[in-house]
Amino acid sequence: MTTSYSGSGMASSQSAPGAPEHILADIEQTRADLGDTVTTLTGKVDPRTRMRGAVSDLRARTIAGVSRVRVQAPQRARQAQQAVRNRPVPAAVGVLTVAGAVTAVLLGRRAAKARSARNRWLPGFLHR
Repeated sequence: MTTSYSGSGMASSQSAPGAPEHILADIEQTRADLGDTVTTLTGKVDPRTRMRGAVSDLRARTIAGVSRVRVQAPQRARQAQQAVRNRPVPAAVGVLTVAGAVTAVLLGRRAAKARSARNRWLPGFLHR
């Protein structure tokens, strides 16, 4: 037995939530949402897009780091200058130690290079 409702308080069959028009509209909305989801996931999985994102992130972090260093560098330089003025002997020892280490490394490389060049031209039985 079917009952037809008509009146001001009841909804007609065409505007009811289960009506075919509402179902079709829901299907179209779901398709659009699914398309957006697939596009988003494709962008997240695509290597080129991920690389661009990583490069962009690295660029942003580098720029932020450079600006932070530019702000802090003068203050750090003044602190270092004040520390050297307060205690010049330890600072001089540190500078001389670093200079000596660099010199030793450079001379060692130069000697190794000279030894290699000298041994290259010697006959096999004269090699050390």
